[in-house]
Amino acid sequence: MISGFYNVLKPTGMTSSDVVVKVRGIVRRHFGEASKVGHFGTLDPAGAGVLPIAVGRATRLFDYAGKDGKYYRAGFTFGVETDTIDSFGVVTKTGGKTPTIDEIKEVLPKFIGKIVQIPPKYSSISVNGKRAYDLAREGKEFELSGRGVEISELKISGETAGVPVFDIGCSGGTYIRSLARDIAYALDTVGYMSFIIRLRSGFFDIGNAVTIDEIEAAPEKHLLPLTFFTDNLLRFDVRGANAEKVLNGVKLKFVDLPAEDMAVYADGRLLGIGTNDNGCLNIATRLI
Repeated sequence: MISGFYNVLKPTGMTSSDVVVKVRGIVRRHFGEASKVGHFGTLDPAGAGVLPIAVGRATRLFDYAGKDGKYYRAGFTFGVETDTIDSFGVVTKTGGKTPTIDEIKEVLPKFIGKIVQIPPKYSSISVNGKRAYDLAREGKEFELSGRGVEISELKISGETAGVPVFDIGCSGGTYIRSLARDIAYALDTVGYMSFIIRLRSGFFDIGNAVTIDEIEAAPEKHLLPLTFFTDNLLRFDVRGANAEKVLNGVKLKFVDLPAEDMAVYADGRLLGIGTNDNGCLNIATRLI
C-alpha cells in the first residue's frame, strides 16, 4: 500500500476537498491503487498555501496532526463587511471607519493567548447534520457556539494596497476570518479577511510545498514518507522478545516510557504511535 504525505501548495479558488480529489486521482493513475486520501486541516477556498495531504496509512495520523500549530499571513480590510467575512462574499455593511496602524496595534494584545471565537456561519461546521455554509446559503437562522483557540503570535508585518498584512501563529481550529471580524469590532468598525496564505501547518512548510501539477509530473518524487511526520515525535524502541509481543498487541510495562505520544519502533521497524497507559505501552495507532 502506498502511504505518505504530499505537502501541497493549494491555489486560491479550490476547496480542500477539490485538492483531495485531484491527489486521489493522481495516486490511482500512477500507482494503480485506490488509496485512502485526506487533508490535514481545511484551508478555505479563498486561501492559498500549505495543505498537507495524507495517503494510505498516513491518514491514520489525522488526530496527531490536529495538535500542531498553524502560521498564516493574511490581509484584513476594514470599513466593509461581507456575509462570508472574506473577499468572496456579498457586502453586507459599509461606512465603517478605517483605523490607523497604530490604532490596530493597540487592540492586538487582546487577541493573543487563549480566546473564544464564534466561527463564521459560512464554514464547514456541522449543525444538526448539515454544514453551516449550506444553512447560510439557504437563508436559515442558526447560531454557532464559541470555541476555545489559542493565538501565539499576532503582528502587523506590512501593508499592501492600503490593506494591513498580519502574521498569525495559532492553534488548529482557529478561524482567521473570525479574527478579522473580531479585531474590527474591537476597533468599533467592521472588516473582513481580504486574503490568506498558510505558511506552515505543523511540520509542513511553504518552502517545501509543491503544486498539484508538480505532483502529477512526479508523484513518487514528491511523496513524503510516514517518517516525515513521526520523526518529529519522541522515538521509543522495543527489541527482541518484547518487540514480538508488542507487535502482537500485548501491553508491556516499561520504566522509561515517555509520558507523551511517541513513535514506536519494534526491532528498528516503525510500528506506530504509542501512548503511556499507566506505565504500559499502548499502540494507539498502528502504521504497519
